[in-house]
Amino acid sequence: MKYLLFHGSLVLLAGLISGLFYWSAITRDKKDEIHSWRVAHSFLVIDGIFMFVVGLAIPHLILSGQALRILVWSMILAGYGFAYAFIIGALKGIRGLTPRPYGLNTGLFAGHFIGASGSLVGLAILIYGFLKAI
Repeated sequence: MKYLLFHGSLVLLAGLISGLFYWSAITRDKKDEIHSWRVAHSFLVIDGIFMFVVGLAIPHLILSGQALRILVWSMILAGYGFAYAFIIGALKGIRGLTPRPYGLNTGLFAGHFIGASGSLVGLAILIYGFLKAI
């Protein structure tokens, strides 16, 4: 639980720092940057809070030790995967929604893939743990 709360706070911090870049893009009227920073800021703040909520829900779940470790580390990897993809993507003006063209776009795609996969695995285990607890 503590790991998830700690790393969730770091993802939340990344989201708040992204908000400064979002604010800067707005004040400089950089229309091409505004969307990227808004998405990075919004999503990372939401993901950090989601990691907090999952961390706080852990005592209420019925899970084996291994399932609990998979839940925690999949959520942590998801948070950092998204943080990498959204922040670097906004800095470089690349979305990374497909692996091509190869290079940085492929790395950003991998970050999104790790984020989405980790979130999906974590959410599935969370739901399973709640169903067993009911």
